[in-house]
Amino acid sequence: MDSLSRLNSELVGTTLIRDEELLTPREAVELSGVPLNAVKKAISQRVVAGRRRGRRVFLPTDAIVGLRLLSGTKMPLPVEQKRRVVVWAAEGLEDGAELRLDDVLVVRADGSAVALAQDAQRYVRLRNELIEADPDVAGGEPVIKGSRVPVRGLAKQIQLGESRDVLREDYPHLPEEAFEIAPVWARANPRTGRPRKA
Repeated sequence: MDSLSRLNSELVGTTLIRDEELLTPREAVELSGVPLNAVKKAISQRVVAGRRRGRRVFLPTDAIVGLRLLSGTKMPLPVEQKRRVVVWAAEGLEDGAELRLDDVLVVRADGSAVALAQDAQRYVRLRNELIEADPDVAGGEPVIKGSRVPVRGLAKQIQLGESRDVLREDYPHLPEEAFEIAPVWARANPRTGRPRKA
């Protein structure tokens, strides 16, 4: 096993995935706005093709558009129709595209569905380019690549209202996208386990 493959397998445990455009269920929730229980139900009903890595399940980025469309329906749908919606949405949508499920039921994609697909792809690209977890850097805590700045620490500063100008002054070496990706990633990847000792 080469070092990159070993790193990929180690990072799956910390939810950093490099080899595919996959999302954790919490990342799917954060990006799509669909409740976590709805995402988990879609995985368990096999509406969405989850990919297992060890004991964890990941979703392809194109699945979240279908999940968003399904969450917008105000009526329960059979599992087979839900699968049709997810597959149709994964094929790439244009604003106004429609899927006729039966004689009276039509699913219509609006501009927000198209934007969500683009946002998810951008998130995965930025996550893969800017966030790394290396046991030799900051004790394995996910950091902005090429720095020792913890992602969650940067996200906390942003959450507390620190201005972008002050952050740029404090971290002039960080790319602009780091300030964008950190809060999203931190919300989707909360700390688990016991709090660290001070």
